[in-house]
Amino acid sequence: MCGITGYIGQRSAWEMILGGLKRLEYRGYDSAGVVTVADGSLQVARSVGHIRALEEATPGGLPGHVGIGHTRWATHGGVSEANCHPHRDSKNRIALVHNGIVDNVEALRRELLAEGVKFRSETDTEVLSELVGRGVARGQSLLDAVLGALNRMEGTAGIVVVDQERPDRLVAARIGSPVVLGIGEGEMWVASDPLALRQYTERMVVLEDGEIAELTARGFKTVDLDNRDREKRVEKILHQAEAAELGSYAHYMLKEINEQPDALDRSMRGRLDAAMGSSHLGGLQSHRARLFEVQRVVFFGCGTSLYSAEVGAYLMSSYARVPAQAQDAAELAVQNPIVDSRTLYVAISQSGETADTLAALREIKLKGGLVAGVTNVVGSSLARETDFGTYVHAGPEISVCSTKAFTAQVLATELLALQFARMRDLSATDGRTWVKALEQLPAQVRFMLEHAPACKAIAQRFGGSKFTMFVGRGANVPVAQEGALKLKEIAYVPAEGLSGAAMKHGPLALIEPGLPVWALVPPDETRERMLGNLRELKARGAHITAVAAGDDEEVRGLVDEVLALPPHHPAVSPILTVIPLQLYAYYSALKLGYDIDKPRNLAKSVTVM
Repeated sequence: MCGITGYIGQRSAWEMILGGLKRLEYRGYDSAGVVTVADGSLQVARSVGHIRALEEATPGGLPGHVGIGHTRWATHGGVSEANCHPHRDSKNRIALVHNGIVDNVEALRRELLAEGVKFRSETDTEVLSELVGRGVARGQSLLDAVLGALNRMEGTAGIVVVDQERPDRLVAARIGSPVVLGIGEGEMWVASDPLALRQYTERMVVLEDGEIAELTARGFKTVDLDNRDREKRVEKILHQAEAAELGSYAHYMLKEINEQPDALDRSMRGRLDAAMGSSHLGGLQSHRARLFEVQRVVFFGCGTSLYSAEVGAYLMSSYARVPAQAQDAAELAVQNPIVDSRTLYVAISQSGETADTLAALREIKLKGGLVAGVTNVVGSSLARETDFGTYVHAGPEISVCSTKAFTAQVLATELLALQFARMRDLSATDGRTWVKALEQLPAQVRFMLEHAPACKAIAQRFGGSKFTMFVGRGANVPVAQEGALKLKEIAYVPAEGLSGAAMKHGPLALIEPGLPVWALVPPDETRERMLGNLRELKARGAHITAVAAGDDEEVRGLVDEVLALPPHHPAVSPILTVIPLQLYAYYSALKLGYDIDKPRNLAKSVTVM
C-alpha cells in the first residue's frame, strides 16, 4: 500500500529517494517524508499531501548520501505531519520507515510509556523505531537492534532503518510486506516495489518473508530472524522503465486501457496450441498428473481480481464441466476453509502482494491444498508461495483503477479453463475453434476501443448521475460488477452491477425515468433472458446503453444506444464487453474533474488486512 525507498552510495540520497517515491505514487498515499544523514545528524523533511508539497517545503532538498523515504497511507493515526514517516526514536538517533501493521502495538506502547517514553505520534511505527533505538543505545549493532525489535513485534512489517551514528549502512526487513534491494556499482537501493528501482539499476534481490538485509555502498548481507546467514540470488528487473512512462496520454488509466490489445497478445504468446486446440501454462506441467484428479476448482481474489475469478469459475464450469466457484479472499482467509485434496485453488492478484489473498493462500497451503497463482508481478509473494502459476505479462499498471490487469487475468483463467476442457470432454475441433477465437482477441479489443468517442458522449450526458446500473447474465455478471466498481472508484458515482435475474428481486425499485443503465447482451445463451430484462428496464423509463451484436435489431429496438460487438466466441465475451465500461468510467471521471489515476481513499496494492 505505502511506498518505501532508500539509498546508500555517492550520489544525492534526496534525489535517489524522491525519484523512487515518484515511481510509487500510483500506490496511493496521503503524506510523504524523507530522512538523510549529513554532518552526523538526521536531516528530516515531512509533509502532508503529494510529493510536490514535500519538494516545495524543502527547497534544494536534503544533504547526504544515505537516507530513507516513505509515502504513507494512514492506518494508525490521522493524516498529519506528526504521523508522517520516517519516524525517529525518542533520542533522535535512528529513523525508520514501515509498511504494515503492528498488531500488538498497544501492549508495546504501554510498556514503553511505563518506562518514560513520550511518543510524538499516533502511529504503530513509532513503537518500532523506539524498540530499535533502545537496542542501539544499549550498544547493539543496527542489525541486531532490528532483529530484536522484529522478534518482539506481532503483525506485518516492511521496514528500512538508518542510524545517524553509523551512516555507512541501512537495514531492511520483510515480515509479510514486500521489500526488494537494488544492486549497483558502489551504491545500493531498497524499495517496496521493483518499479522504484528500474530507473537506476537492472539488478535486484527480493527478500523472502522473515529476512533482514544489511546494506552498505559495497554490497549487502542477508540473515533470517534467528540471525542465520541466507544466500540470495540476484535477479533481473524485467519491466522496462519506459513502459511505466505516461507518454502522450493524459492519464495512466487511458494509456492502460489502450494497451490491452498488446497486453493480451503478450499474455497468450507461446501458450496456445493451435494443432491440439488447447493451451499450455508452463507451471501446470509439473503437476499434470495431479490435475487429472481435480474434481473442483476454487478461484479467489479481492476487488477486480475477485471479478476475474468469477469469470474464471463460470468458464471452468461451462466449458470444462468442472464444478467451480469464486470466493472473496478476505472472507476465505478467516472462515477456516475445508480444504480438499481433489480441489485446485487459484489465487489471483495483480500485485501478488494483496494481504487478504496471501492470507487465504497460506491457510489453504497449511491444510495441504494445491494452489495455483495468477499475477502480473514477477517475484511477488504470490508467485513465490504458490505451487505453480502463470504471469499475465500485462506490463506495469500504474493507475490505481485496474483495467489491463483485469482483462489479462480473465484471459489467464480462460487459458486454464481451455486446458482443463481439453483434458476432459472438449473435442479437438471445438478446442481449435476456441484457440482461433483467442488469437483474434487483440484485434477485437482494438475494435472495441473505437467506441471511445461514443463512451465519452454518453459520459458527458450521464457521467454525474446520482446512480448507474450495470446488468449482465452468465459470464457477464462479474463484468457488470467490474463496470460498477470502475465508476465508483474514480468518478465516485453510486453504482451497482448485478445479474438480470437478480434485478427484479429488489434493485428494480431504483429505476426511474432517465436513469442510466448499461446492459451486456452478447449473442450467446443469455441473450433471450436479457431481452426480457431490457423490456422491464425500458418500461420504467431507464436510458439503456447496450453492448451487443451490431446486427441485433431486436436489441436496438429496446435500447437507446448500441455499442457493437464484433462476431466472437462466447468464451471471450467478458474481455470484449468490459472495454466500453472502462472507457465510460474514465470519461465520467474526466468530466467531473477528479484525479483519475489516484482516486481518494484508495491504494493500488492493499498490503495490510
